[in-house]
Amino acid sequence: MATDKDDHIERPMENHAASISCITSDVLHEILLRLPISSLLRFLRTCHQWRDVIRDSCFVMGHANRAPEHLLLFLPRVDASESHKTASPGRIKIFDEKWSVSTWAASSMDPDDHLFASCNCLLCFYRKYTLKIVNPTTGQSLYLSKPDRKLFRDLYYLYSFGFHPATGEYKLIYFHREPRHGRLSGQPFCFDSIQVYTLGEDRWREIRAPKESCLVNLGVVNVDGAMYWITEEEGTCCGVGVMRFDLRDETFELLRPPPLKACEVTDRPCDAPDLSYHITEVDRKVCLVTVPFSCSSPLWRRYNAEVAGRMDVWMLQSPAEDRWFLRYNIDLPASAPRFVPQPCFIRREKILLHDHDGSAFCRDLQGNGMQTEDCSEVALLNFRPYRYYETQSYLYKETLVPLDVYAGAAIVRSLR
Repeated sequence: MATDKDDHIERPMENHAASISCITSDVLHEILLRLPISSLLRFLRTCHQWRDVIRDSCFVMGHANRAPEHLLLFLPRVDASESHKTASPGRIKIFDEKWSVSTWAASSMDPDDHLFASCNCLLCFYRKYTLKIVNPTTGQSLYLSKPDRKLFRDLYYLYSFGFHPATGEYKLIYFHREPRHGRLSGQPFCFDSIQVYTLGEDRWREIRAPKESCLVNLGVVNVDGAMYWITEEEGTCCGVGVMRFDLRDETFELLRPPPLKACEVTDRPCDAPDLSYHITEVDRKVCLVTVPFSCSSPLWRRYNAEVAGRMDVWMLQSPAEDRWFLRYNIDLPASAPRFVPQPCFIRREKILLHDHDGSAFCRDLQGNGMQTEDCSEVALLNFRPYRYYETQSYLYKETLVPLDVYAGAAIVRSLR
């Protein structure tokens, strides 16, 4: 028989449980929105009401917008050779808000997987016969077929991945590479169409470009529902433009670059360009990066940008008006070249750099067009035996984006 003391203990517990069950979905939404993702993963198993709130698409995106953003450094696989006796599988390093480094637990990454995009916590890997999209937080993986007959001349940097916040759609982009006679090795490859795969559908679709385009240097970024890359364009001040592909309307638009001034470079062949151009993302804005052209590298390449001298970072303020402003002006010593991984290498007023020996650094930046020089570099890690010219970096955050709702014709697997 329960005593008065037991009744005194049980009633508050019953009242507490009742008060929790009476919380409306809107109030619960606001409470859960402020919790870390580790707690949300546990609460998915609490009850149907909590699970429905946490899995709601509006909640997922709201929590993702609050999630801290990290910088992800991908180190591609190194095969065994005379200089490297044993093969090293691909690795991922994560730099948190304070630039502390950790190694990603690669339970969802196979040794031969090659990262080619990151968007809302979804990592996209290139494989020999398929493409794999992974959410490391939930442990879900999505396996997709490549475009038909795209196994010959098929390379990881021909793919990209983006998201449109208004439609909630994720789309894979394949740059339809075809051989062009008369173009020298090392020149940008041309294409007159791209192939698009919307997650949840069952096929790739071909979309014709209004004119022949090309990719100059490695790098495609996804900002505010559009994909951006650098293309050759006659008639501009520097011979290049920024191509914009809207993921909702699936239309192309050419943006003119800012009024760029050539840097003074000595010992440069007469027919060599003054600058090399790269695309990146800073503070959710598209940026055009210019560095002095290096004669040791071709105009187009899939490797990282070598920086020796002045680097300008121009931010796109208004796509509709082609309005840019100088966000950073960075001076690096010509005697000690640095490399920046592609395509994202600036976060929280710091830039990620590394040298020939595999030592990675971060360096403070000052905004509003102010020049940065004589800034000390903070050592982060050494990634040898991985190659300094093949590293990639992306912005990354932990989210609860579910992949099973986008299955369509794909195969979904879960580690949890």
